Amino acid sequence: MSAEAALAAPHANTGSVRRSLILLAVATLPFTYAFTIDLRFPLKIYEVALALVLLTYLRELRLPFAPGAILPVRRIGLFVAGVAILGLLRFALPAEGSSAADFGARFGPAGDAVAKFAYLTLAILGFCLFTRRAHADQALYLRAWRIGAIMAAAYSWYLAFAVLLGFQPLLLPGIEDPKYFTVAGRAFIRSGTFLEGNILGLFLLVSVGLALYERRRLLAIFLSLTIFLSFSTVSVLALPVLWGVYWFQRREELTLQQRALYLVSGVLLVLLVSVLLIQLGYVQSVVVAKLSSDDPGSLVKRIAFGLAGLRMFADHPWLGVGLSQFGYFYNNYQPLGILGTAQTVKLIPNNVYVELLSELGLPGFLLFGGFLVTLYRRLRRPDLAPLRATFITILFALNAFPTYTVMFLWAFFGLTVGASARPAQAGPAADRT
Repeated sequence: MSAEAALAAPHANTGSVRRSLILLAVATLPFTYAFTIDLRFPLKIYEVALALVLLTYLRELRLPFAPGAILPVRRIGLFVAGVAILGLLRFALPAEGSSAADFGARFGPAGDAVAKFAYLTLAILGFCLFTRRAHADQALYLRAWRIGAIMAAAYSWYLAFAVLLGFQPLLLPGIEDPKYFTVAGRAFIRSGTFLEGNILGLFLLVSVGLALYERRRLLAIFLSLTIFLSFSTVSVLALPVLWGVYWFQRREELTLQQRALYLVSGVLLVLLVSVLLIQLGYVQSVVVAKLSSDDPGSLVKRIAFGLAGLRMFADHPWLGVGLSQFGYFYNNYQPLGILGTAQTVKLIPNNVYVELLSELGLPGFLLFGGFLVTLYRRLRRPDLAPLRATFITILFALNAFPTYTVMFLWAFFGLTVGASARPAQAGPAADRT
């Protein structure tokens, strides 16, 4: 064996291990609660896999990303740098108005800020790795995502059938406090493999978009139906947005007869599903009740969260109240008086845009917005229409989503960068496996 071959063999082996670990991370994205280890935070499989990959690159002092991805990487790098600077300023100049109480938070105000920054840093580093892998191995990347999505969806259906058939379901390791939702007198587990139903719902929405990108419409329909098992109002409302934007963007590719067929079929399907859900009490429980002002536990509180966050932003427009500090400031800004005071739980805005404005001020909001604009501009090619529709749906769903550091969002963002860096003819139809 030549010296060159001897040197190339370890490098090839390392590259294969890295690829396998990143694909493992993609496949295990749904397991943010199941198959985790409690270390005062749920240690996830994909976190371990990505950390191992990053350690190998740390040794080489480099971090690869997809060709031509310098602009989005630079934009998100500026955001992370901005978050770090804002965080340091807030350590030196604490914002006024905190009502820090013993919420049973994991690390306290300062510790929560550091933990949130660590999660954000891992997400961004993962994003860079995802761009490269999605560009180099798009078919394998999509297959790994598809495997994870099918496993998560199948487990949600298993939980639903357990309730309908009257037996106690087997909870996966790591799930100690599943979230329930009651419909027609039956308590369904809505969180699946995730911590809560809203996160499951958005993951499934993104998975629907990727199934459409791969032209796997039966899988897209299956995943769409599974979204209803998350009992997530925003995801249920975003689902027709995704399909509608997808159809609107594809209409120019269809003949007039095909358009009419798609339109009639879509309307009939929506009517059929709507009637069925109304009869089952689903619409009343998941949509009407949550959006009704008669339910102070839902819409009114969500409005209170938004108003509190905007008040924080009004008082601290340039620095915000600090990363992961919304809950500590909420009591002094919430508009509901004694009825809205949080005494035992550290609340979150449950709206990514309000979270950015209240915690990071206008600079953080604009830096993150600049990154999102960069991603959208990369998705203007016709063959990327399903990804563009999915991206638009994510922007809608973030109005009622816990945070922007959830890893599957960055895996999707990485895919958009990697896919847009590939030639148009090399889409999923060309390398589908």
